[in-house]
Order: sequence, then C-alpha cells, then structure tokens
Amino acid sequence: MLLKTKMVISGVLISGLIAGQSIVFAAAADRAKKGVEGSLSCGGTYYTRNGDTEIQRSTYILRNVSDAGVIYLNRVRVYNAKGSLLFDSDISGLPTSRNGVLSAVDNGLDSRQSANYRIADLITQQGRNTRPLQAVFDWTADEPTLSLDAVNVRTNTDIDPVTGVVGKQRGRHSSACRTTKLVKKYHY
Repeated sequence: MLLKTKMVISGVLISGLIAGQSIVFAAAADRAKKGVEGSLSCGGTYYTRNGDTEIQRSTYILRNVSDAGVIYLNRVRVYNAKGSLLFDSDISGLPTSRNGVLSAVDNGLDSRQSANYRIADLITQQGRNTRPLQAVFDWTADEPTLSLDAVNVRTNTDIDPVTGVVGKQRGRHSSACRTTKLVKKYHY
C-alpha cells in the first residue's frame, strides 16, 4: 500500500475510534436516572475576542425528557472561574426563558417541554481572568421523574467593535451538562 493510502486509512480508523468513544461517553451521561430533586452544572462563556470583532456566549437548553411529571426550575446561579457568584435567581428572581416557557410566574417544565436561557440575559460580559463560567440549575419534581436534561451551546459570532451590532455566526459547539446532585425520593 502507498504511504498516503495508509495515512488516510489510519486517519479514518482513528476518527471512527474517537467518534465511538464520544458515543460511549454521551450514553454514560444519561442512564435514565429518576429523582425528585437535583442540580445540574454546565460550562459557559460570555466575552469578546479577536480585537473585539467576535463574541462568544452560551445558551443553556433545558429539557424535561419525561413522559409524565412536571420538573420545576427553582434556582439558577452563575459563577466565574474563581468561584465568585455572578448571578443568583434567589436574589433577582427567576428570569423568563428566551422562548417564554419558564418565568418567575411559571417555573414548571411540563412533559417534553424545553426552555432556553442565554447567558447574556443573566450576566454582563466577562474579562479574561473571570472565565470560563459555570451555571448551576436546581430543580424539583412532585414525584420521581427522569432528571432534568441540559446542554450548553456556545456560539462564536461576528460583532462590530464600534456599534456592537452582532453579525453572522462563525461557529457553534455544544457540551452536555453534568448532574451534580440527585435525590431519588423525598424523605418524610
């Protein structure tokens, strides 16, 4: 075999192995665990770079993947890289989600509902020494239900450094959020 052919085949095999491992890790993150209370932690970012011509920011997609039962979003917190609290909905109130599904008046995600929060609606842009960010979502349910599902979607978008007008998207990346607390049943 030619060296180029061997290199191409090796690249395909390595890519397949990496993709296969990604599927294994994604499946391991969701083992259909049920609970009545929990917390999710997600990464995040919100800053300008490249001479202030690009803005990076996160959007959090929250999903109730259960067929039955409401999941209540009780608290949202955002921390900077140093662990300092930047936002706490216990202080400022639960913000209205971008699609209007969640708010201070209605904090319940019904079966199969989804809601999204933009980091820009929670905090101001961050400097180099205060990022990356961490968002924490605390939830409860009336009865054991599949735990709240969440993903962080980071986008890179053009921004005019003079006017602040946001332009076309340059890139997008998503990462799963991690369950950091899960209470399986209420203790009376």
